[in-house]
This record gives sequence, structure tokens and C-alpha cells, in this order.
Amino acid sequence: MSPFGWVSEDAQPRLLLVLTLLLAALSVWLSAVGQALVTPEAPLGIVSYEFAGSMDLSSAILASWSAHARAMAMLSLGLDFLYLLVYPAWFSLAAVRVGRGLGAGWRGPGAAVAWGVLLCAPLDAVENHGLIQQLVHGPTDGYARLAWAAAAPKFALVGIAALYLMAAGTTRLLARMRRG
Repeated sequence: MSPFGWVSEDAQPRLLLVLTLLLAALSVWLSAVGQALVTPEAPLGIVSYEFAGSMDLSSAILASWSAHARAMAMLSLGLDFLYLLVYPAWFSLAAVRVGRGLGAGWRGPGAAVAWGVLLCAPLDAVENHGLIQQLVHGPTDGYARLAWAAAAPKFALVGIAALYLMAAGTTRLLARMRRG
């Protein structure tokens, strides 16, 4: 059973295209906004902040950001509330579509990935809450740890979904090449 069973088989490719376009546009926008957040203390920008994990590191990152950069961080986190709806849905539907084309051996893992990656949305929302609280009220160990504790499984789930899609996509491509 797939999370997209309610979408007809014919409509799924169109939905995947819409999600792909939204994902690409939001990724470009977030990347552009995120450039202001890259500092020696935050070499990965917002991702460094997500994984700070302590008040001291969060404080150092926030101190390295200018007022403009802090505004860009808030914009980034605001945009991320839309992004967190799009990227899990894209990974989920892509896993369903790729798995369906490969047969029974790939459908089960594909369904597990499709359902599992949807957990990224609430994890990302919790992470954003912790980051916003620190931006607005100042860093605390509690909110830094909360953001880290939500970011780690979120990135793990995205990584698992990406690995599944790469493996399944490569298998599907090789099967097509063998057929000629």
C-alpha cells in the first residue's frame, strides 16, 4: 500500500512533474537565500545551525550572522515550511513510481521508503521551531538539542530515500539497456 494510492496511476506522473518543478524552484530559492548564512562558524550555512546541538555553538553561529543574515535565516526557515511539504512528497512518490516499475522485490522496500520519508515533514517542522525560537529569543541548549534531534533523523531518512532511488533507478536503467 502506497501513500499515493489515492492518486490514479495516470495522474501520478503529472503529480511527480509538479512536485519536481516545485522542488527545483524552492531548492534554488533556498540556496540563494542561504548564501548569506555561510560564515567560518557556519560553513554549511543553515545546516550548520541545524546541527549546532548546543547553546555555545548556536551562539557562535548567530553571532557570526549580520542582521541581514539573520533576516535571511528567518526567510529560509519560513520557506522551509513550504519545502517540508514538497520534498518528502517528491521522494515518496518517486520511490513509489520507481519501485512499481521494477517488480515485487522493489515494491516492498519502495513502499517502506515512501512511507518513512514522509516523517521528514514533522521532523523538519520541529527542527524549524527550535531554530526559530533561538533566532527570536536567543540560543538555549534545549532548543539547540531539539533542532539537532529532529535534523539527524530527517537527514537520515532523506539519505535512505536517495540511496533507494539511486539503486532502483540504476537497476531500472540497466534493465532497459539489456532489453535494448
